[in-house]
Amino acid sequence: MADLLLGQVLSFDGDPFVLGPEAARGNEAVLVDGGRIRAVGNANTLRTTHPEARVTDYGKALISAGFVDAHVHYPQTAIIASWGKRLIDWLNSYTFPEEIRPADPDYAAKIAGRYLDIALSHGTTTMASYCTSAPVSVNAYFEAAQARGMRVVGGKTCMDRNAPDGLIDTAQSAYDDSKYLIDRWHGQDRLSYA
Repeated sequence: MADLLLGQVLSFDGDPFVLGPEAARGNEAVLVDGGRIRAVGNANTLRTTHPEARVTDYGKALISAGFVDAHVHYPQTAIIASWGKRLIDWLNSYTFPEEIRPADPDYAAKIAGRYLDIALSHGTTTMASYCTSAPVSVNAYFEAAQARGMRVVGGKTCMDRNAPDGLIDTAQSAYDDSKYLIDRWHGQDRLSYA
């Protein structure tokens, strides 16, 4: 069944960085069917042409496309706002210990789900995330995104020095892991491997 969302709909017909305000369009309703936007327009017109649609009226609330986060490290969700005097202190005290943890599939699934739920709660529907050097962390990220129907890009981090043993891999293991992950995930549903 289709859903008709009513509110202050903001969309863009062109590049706002090129066209400026002329690229923006204001409407009253969005028709969503099968998880895809099928129409944007006048509320009365869409109600008439789609009488079977469930209607949700958001009043004066803004309805817009989801936000995109072009650079995130989902495995660092649990250490957001951690403090360190210098970058190396922060890496050694917080980042490296936390990024070793997603080698455990249960923890990886928990933190991937938490990150994606936080992102969605703030309107971010698409992101590109660095995972860890553990392929399990990539699997967890893509599985969680797939379960939520999200468009995400992600990939394994490849490190062969200057990190703890639990995060280090070799050029060969990085290649082998990445090949496996590309074959497993790239192009599945709305997922892309980077």
